[in-house]
Amino acid sequence: MELREFISVVLRRLWLIVLAIALVGGMTYALSVSSTPIYSATATLHIDFGADPRTDPYTGLRTSEASAKTYVEMMKSTDLLQEVINTLALPVSAKELQGALNVQQIRDTQLIQVSVEDSNPGRAAATANEIARTLMERNQTAQRARYEPDQAALDAEIADLEQKIEQTQIAITALGDPLDPQNQNMPEYVRMERTRLQAELTRLQTIYVMRLNSAEDLRLAAARYEDNVTLFSEAQTPTSPIKPRILLNTILGLLSGAVLGVSTAFLLEYLDDTIKTQEEVSAVLDLPTLGNVTRIPGVKELKDGLIALKEPRSPLVEAYRALRTNVQFSLVGNPSASILVTSAGPKEGKSTTLANLGTVMAQAGKRIILADTDLRRPTLHEFFEVPREPGLTDLLLDEEPRVDDYLRETKIPGLRLMPSGPLPPNPSELLSSPQAGRIFEELKERADVVLFDSPPVLAVTDATILSTKVRGVLLVLDAGTTRSDVAQQGQEALTQVGATILGVVLNRQKKGRGGYYHYYY
Repeated sequence: MELREFISVVLRRLWLIVLAIALVGGMTYALSVSSTPIYSATATLHIDFGADPRTDPYTGLRTSEASAKTYVEMMKSTDLLQEVINTLALPVSAKELQGALNVQQIRDTQLIQVSVEDSNPGRAAATANEIARTLMERNQTAQRARYEPDQAALDAEIADLEQKIEQTQIAITALGDPLDPQNQNMPEYVRMERTRLQAELTRLQTIYVMRLNSAEDLRLAAARYEDNVTLFSEAQTPTSPIKPRILLNTILGLLSGAVLGVSTAFLLEYLDDTIKTQEEVSAVLDLPTLGNVTRIPGVKELKDGLIALKEPRSPLVEAYRALRTNVQFSLVGNPSASILVTSAGPKEGKSTTLANLGTVMAQAGKRIILADTDLRRPTLHEFFEVPREPGLTDLLLDEEPRVDDYLRETKIPGLRLMPSGPLPPNPSELLSSPQAGRIFEELKERADVVLFDSPPVLAVTDATILSTKVRGVLLVLDAGTTRSDVAQQGQEALTQVGATILGVVLNRQKKGRGGYYHYYY
């Protein structure tokens, strides 16, 4: 689709787009204003396993970052959240709290953010801090449970070693010191026993020192891991809500309304099979558009529609003058012309078009006769405020017809009107009679251009009968109302009887859709 066509569709359906923007934007604003404010509070935890001097210094960092993911999932667990709910007596379920909770690790750091959303700002902060505190407590309990068995076993072994060392020392003392002069005669087996005990003491003391070192290492590890989760920053009571974001929501609502409006406009345009532009006339009917006429404003009576007489300087009248010029080009070489002005369906403005076209032709110095051959719903006499009777039907039934006796002068110099006369029961038979043919020929002799009005093509056969007695046909279409298939049926009905269709007049076209000056060559 070209940009010009896009803009044309938007302008044509602008009311719909504006309505969609107003409705969606207004509803979004109203919902945002009436929504309960939601606050968010965030507590931050620091995960640090520390660095073991006996290992790679980056091991602790990698361990901390990896463990942070585990702690993130732990804080989302139903069990932990239920404990928080019980502690704070929160009026929500664990599943609801999960929906209000957002736990995430800050990328490339050892920090975890715990955010809670709540309609109560103080409760949001308290909940975030309690989740963080509960995790720290659980972590400490888990770490203690992890190291306590080993610590207890080491303590028991150390106590046993201390007892054995003490007993061994007592036994060695009881055997005496071989270097003491009093023990110069110490038996050899005693000396050997003392040496054995001395070696045992050394062994026990070595093991004792090793166990003491192990116990110290275990205590250090327990201390390091027990406090590896700490509160980096406490959640503060928020002062402003994060939801609803009224301005942002309203802007998004307006944009959504615009998208909806434009989409609906193009959908309606796609589904709309009416003819609106001369491009569509060309595509559907393969006929030239001889005139583009906008709707005449302020028409209360038919005589008000004769704008070419009442407001000759109106821009709208220029459309009829452009139509006059195009019709003259289409009739070049014909000293006198007869034109049938009809439409496919009813109420498309054919009579108004004929009355104004005849008026501007007469104003250009042409001798014009308007013949109201619509013997079912005649209206031309109302435009020019002349009596309907006597008229054409009287002339058709007159045994010695005198055409001039039935022609009416109008307020417009050079323009005469043949009114319809009384409505007959058999219009088609009258119009197809030899008498009608002779009268129409006499009318052509008395004018430069004779314009015939008729019923719609698809309503009755009158228009097709008349189309065979004239030089050409002007097909009036109500822009935006006449469906493509109806226009095609009207065209087909005329071409089947051999009528020459000069072109199309797009009537009641909206301003900006076609303009006034479109000349046919």
